[in-house]
Amino acid sequence: MTPRPTVRHAVPADEPRLHDLQRHLDEQAPALLDAVLSGVFGECLVAVDDADRPVGYLLAVDGDGDPPVPSASESAVGDVPPVGGDARSGDDTPTVHVAELVVAPSARRNGHASALLATLLSVHPGETVTLTVSSDNDAALSLYEGFGFERLRELPDLFDDGPGRLLARRPRSE
Repeated sequence: MTPRPTVRHAVPADEPRLHDLQRHLDEQAPALLDAVLSGVFGECLVAVDDADRPVGYLLAVDGDGDPPVPSASESAVGDVPPVGGDARSGDDTPTVHVAELVVAPSARRNGHASALLATLLSVHPGETVTLTVSSDNDAALSLYEGFGFERLRELPDLFDDGPGRLLARRPRSE
């Protein structure tokens, strides 16, 4: 039986490797990665190999990551007030957004992405977690659905190469 991958919070020495890993994303946000790593906001969880080298990471930030939708009475062109996580869940449940999740191609299919998500969910119990994914990324959609994420909205212009989906996993009612 293969041991569960190890996940820890990022440390300053991880920065060069995390930037290398980010290059595997179709759409990269180096400034976001830098801001999270410098402690400006958010958190970075890192999946590591047996030698404690990063093989994947997950960036999480407060908020739901969903662009606001104008109501029928608002102009689609004008200022639209920001929409918080409570607008989707109908309550004051805090929301965290997975801004980036990447695993090195050589380390994929070994449970690293699952371990990163499981760790995030354990660190943020009782919070709604959102993420976006390319509509044609079947492997990622399967992973997220296995963790209880559900489709909130189709986002036709989300990615440069096509549509995306906003997914959410709400806390379970007890």
